[in-house]
Amino acid sequence: MRIFDRINFDISNLNFAQKIAIANVFVFLIYRLSFLFKLDGDFLDLFSLSSNLVYNPWSIITHAFIHQGIFDLIFMLILLFFSYNSISNLLGEKITIYLFFVGIILGSIIFLFFSNSQNILIGASAGISSLLIFLFFLSPNMELRLFRFNIKFKYLMSLILFTDFLRFLSPGEFGIYSHIGGYLVGTFYYFSIYGFPKKYKKPKPVKQTNKQKEIDNILDKISKRGYDSLTSKEKDFLFRQKDKK
Repeated sequence: MRIFDRINFDISNLNFAQKIAIANVFVFLIYRLSFLFKLDGDFLDLFSLSSNLVYNPWSIITHAFIHQGIFDLIFMLILLFFSYNSISNLLGEKITIYLFFVGIILGSIIFLFFSNSQNILIGASAGISSLLIFLFFLSPNMELRLFRFNIKFKYLMSLILFTDFLRFLSPGEFGIYSHIGGYLVGTFYYFSIYGFPKKYKKPKPVKQTNKQKEIDNILDKISKRGYDSLTSKEKDFLFRQKDKK
């Protein structure tokens, strides 16, 4: 019992990204083992997202924990930890949980809307897209260390967006629609917190009043000819303006 208590204590002290990572690795191992018993097709039918959502409604979440390739899994985990740490250090952990899961759900809905009955969706790309685009708006100039070079996050994110754009143009790439759902969630949530940028209005030039013009003319006259060159009317006007101040 002490062993289970210890395991439960250790798990409860993990952060959100660590728990998601463990769940993804665990599901990946089960999925790979299913090949040995030729159950991989049944596994995907049960847990991947498809047009049969009515028969397995849990798949709107479970599909995000399935990755077929080890490199897909590793890349996802790298982006997860990077975006989670960057956002949670600034705004706390709760917002990352919201962005991840709402991104997955909206990404699933958009995927189902555009895909056909033959397509299935697996992977956490929608949740990661939601986190990344939120971080892009939050801290675009954050510097990353890649090998020996420092690169601003906005350039890396621009590359990711460009790659997704190319995938969007490719026929049969229905998985990209889930990314769009994630991007929409991250974008909307950022602007719901910080507000939409206000349109810049050029300040209107201030019109000089007749009084100001007269003062300027008097001061100009003084600078050129001296105070004694003023008429009694001009001296009286200048004196009255001084008293008002």
